Amino acid sequence: MASVPGTTHLIKEDNVTHSFCGLASVGWLYQKIKDSFFLILGTHTCAHFLQNALGMMIFAKPRFGIALMEESDLSRQDPKLEDVIAEIRRDHHPSVIFLLSSCTPEVMKVDFKGLAHSLSTSEVPVLFVPASGLVYNFTQAEDSVLQAMVPFCPEAPAGEKSVVFVGSVNDSIADDLRSEAEELGIKVGGFLPENRFDQLPAIGPDTVLAPIQPYLSRVVSRLNRERGSKVLRSLFPFGPTGTRVFWEDLAAMFDITVDLHEREQAAWDRISDQVDLLKGKRVFFTADTMMELPLARFLKNVGAEVVECSSAYINKKFHARELEALDGVKVVEQPNFHRQLQDIKQDNPDLIVTSLMTANPFVGNGFVVKWSMEFTLMPIHSWSGVFTLANLFVSPLQRRNKLPEFDESVWLKGVMPSAGH
Repeated sequence: MASVPGTTHLIKEDNVTHSFCGLASVGWLYQKIKDSFFLILGTHTCAHFLQNALGMMIFAKPRFGIALMEESDLSRQDPKLEDVIAEIRRDHHPSVIFLLSSCTPEVMKVDFKGLAHSLSTSEVPVLFVPASGLVYNFTQAEDSVLQAMVPFCPEAPAGEKSVVFVGSVNDSIADDLRSEAEELGIKVGGFLPENRFDQLPAIGPDTVLAPIQPYLSRVVSRLNRERGSKVLRSLFPFGPTGTRVFWEDLAAMFDITVDLHEREQAAWDRISDQVDLLKGKRVFFTADTMMELPLARFLKNVGAEVVECSSAYINKKFHARELEALDGVKVVEQPNFHRQLQDIKQDNPDLIVTSLMTANPFVGNGFVVKWSMEFTLMPIHSWSGVFTLANLFVSPLQRRNKLPEFDESVWLKGVMPSAGH
């Protein structure tokens, strides 16, 4: 057991991650970076996963695809992708192609960096992105994509102080973040990623990096190391309290003093009905998206009891403020899922926030469940996202309240085979 000085205990277990592989990140990144194409080198299993998880329609022309590896390819370490790349350039005209790894070719030790380099041109670079589920949680693949883009961010000259928001959000949230910063007198240098690869923000020693997703520790560390950029160390902008602290801390980095407590109270007032329903509820987070720390902190602010907050990976420096805010909460890194099952059975929480893969078994056993992946896809950031964030937690509780009383014996009778079958 490790501890963060003066705050909370962080328990480290040793289980594998029960979440999607990094290929799932393609679902939001190809929509965000509108002049990109995401090419996965994988197997039929990868194709099946993407086709189902991302809801790809047969008549659509999404800007992602899979170069399928057949059995005959398993003895070779030099996949031939020239024709595939030529077809992508001809049909989609991308400014950049991201080449994503998957489990099988990584086990085969395919030289992805060399492959990407050989396929690149000055007009359309091909960038390698490690996204295998063997190593990365699925949200961390966004971190890998952003790191691949770092060399293409222009160098901002010294003396030009601005903020660059780090993390993929939809256009509505991006507009809100930009306008809020400008209202506070903070110059906005852009977003990483931007909507287009050819419009990446300039980043230099006077750039303040403001991470808005809690799974991007590596890219901000790299930019701090390579460009000398300053990194905002604050709460993530989820919920009224997190949003207030985020903006006050960011303003302070620009020598601007601002008190947003009235704005925070107005946000709490807007979700008072949701707060009343969540207050006192016992919530259990299994590890999935790496968004668990700020989400649990929001629930603690609401007045809910967080029975356990577990996450696949926790960076003590990057997540320090969230860990401080979770003082008194059981926080677990890489939790043992079998131990969690026993604890859930014993503690009987009011709500379990868990992955798509474990949600249905919990529901089948009478628990109220929220799919954790929904938080990665919904606009929940800053002031404009407060209502949506609260509703994501409230909706499964309201849905259960509308259902007839759960009778386990009737349910079992309906699904268990009768004697003699």
